[in-house]
Amino acid sequence: MHTAESIVKSTKGIRDPYTHKRMKNVHRPVTNKEKTIPLVKKIPKGALRTLHFWAYDEHLGQAVIVCDDEVSFCLVDQIDLLNLAYEDLEVLARNQIRATEKYEEIAKGWAATIISAIHIRTKGFGGLKDRLGGDSDR
Repeated sequence: MHTAESIVKSTKGIRDPYTHKRMKNVHRPVTNKEKTIPLVKKIPKGALRTLHFWAYDEHLGQAVIVCDDEVSFCLVDQIDLLNLAYEDLEVLARNQIRATEKYEEIAKGWAATIISAIHIRTKGFGGLKDRLGGDSDR
């Protein structure tokens, strides 16, 4: 693999404390390669009404949600469940997540996160909406 050419400059007055040789600064020029960051596909409100099933995919390490019309969504992290609408969370709570026996504990973690997300939507963090006299809007 070819790497970018580097520029080496000696530094004045700075020496390695162990070898007492002059230190050198190595600079690499900016490359033309783009950095791509995979973004999670936003799930529109009410998109999970036509849910067929959802499962934990151990090869991807993600939860895969399969709906009608061959529409599927992938959730990378359990925290992504907090971005779902309340009615979509209820749909996922009514359907059990599928997983192989080896990854059953991880799938249970996804199911527990849904319950937590529903609790946060209704009562806030730690029931704060109830204690402040706020409404429990969904």
